[in-house]
Amino acid sequence: MDINILEKEQVEQNVSDKKTLFIVWYGFSRRAETLASEVNGRVVFQYETGLTGGWRTPWRYLMQAWKTWKLLQREQPDLVMVQSPPIIAPLAVVLWCKLWSRSKTTGKRVPYILDCHPGTFHDPSWRWALFILRFLARGAVVTLLCNEGGQAVVERWKVRNIFLPDGLPSFDPAATDIVGTEGKQRVAAICTFASVEPMLETFEAARLLPAVTFYVTGDIKRASASLLAQKPDNVVLTGFLRGKTYVGLLKNVDGIAILTKQSHDLSCGAYEALALAQPAVISDWPGSRRCFKRGFVYVDNTPQAIAEGVQKMLDEQDYLIEEAREMRIEYEEMRLPRLQKLQELMRIS
Repeated sequence: MDINILEKEQVEQNVSDKKTLFIVWYGFSRRAETLASEVNGRVVFQYETGLTGGWRTPWRYLMQAWKTWKLLQREQPDLVMVQSPPIIAPLAVVLWCKLWSRSKTTGKRVPYILDCHPGTFHDPSWRWALFILRFLARGAVVTLLCNEGGQAVVERWKVRNIFLPDGLPSFDPAATDIVGTEGKQRVAAICTFASVEPMLETFEAARLLPAVTFYVTGDIKRASASLLAQKPDNVVLTGFLRGKTYVGLLKNVDGIAILTKQSHDLSCGAYEALALAQPAVISDWPGSRRCFKRGFVYVDNTPQAIAEGVQKMLDEQDYLIEEAREMRIEYEEMRLPRLQKLQELMRIS
């Protein structure tokens, strides 16, 4: 049964009237955008693109911390949400909340909420900081988790937490573009050219399906020269897409491929596919199967398995679209009570 209009209106009524800022130290986060809209907050992305890599990284964190501090001082929010990783972001926010803030509404220190992504717990770059996160989580209104592995860690800390998977994004129904319109059968492969994505395997899978055009997203500058040298002719590199161009691509293709080598990763591409009721091929990990039970074709990260999965998705497109529509309703019904719990905690904090 679908979530009825009255339930949706009740969600809106429960959203806190407090001025809420959501601080993210990246250039973009679909989860942050969606979640901020659900809690009547405003997301602010802080990322110094000119200070990336090597010795520049500490300076980037220092600059972003300074800008975050200035932002909080200027905006004087009643509540702050902050994404992790990097751990420096919540550390900077919590220091402001504990040492400098004063809510205009209550006269008390400004409360904060931690939104912890899988990298917080599984990325070697940030696992060393878990003892810091544990300390910060003890003072948080709540710690949000978007994967079950992270929740298991936080549960052992005995702090308040909510496993809140990503909300389904609301795409502009009028968003269109010509990207993804060439080719009789078309697939969008969502990637960022990160090391955890099986891109070479995807290229080899495309080579096995010469009649299918693969539109591969992501900043080409992040791809290695050796990988690009192995790109087959039926792969189109779109570059990093945003806004109506990105949505247009997702609408124009016959299906979407969202692949990862990380067993704990619930990619935002899967939520985007579900929001549009687009059939999708997804890496076969237990967490993904528990979250997305229908409308997806699960594959191992091998060229043959990916190619077979894509062909199955294309052959069963109509059936999978209907499955995705039903799964979308089921997913929203599962997530709604968790969102309402967060909204209530925000209201009383």
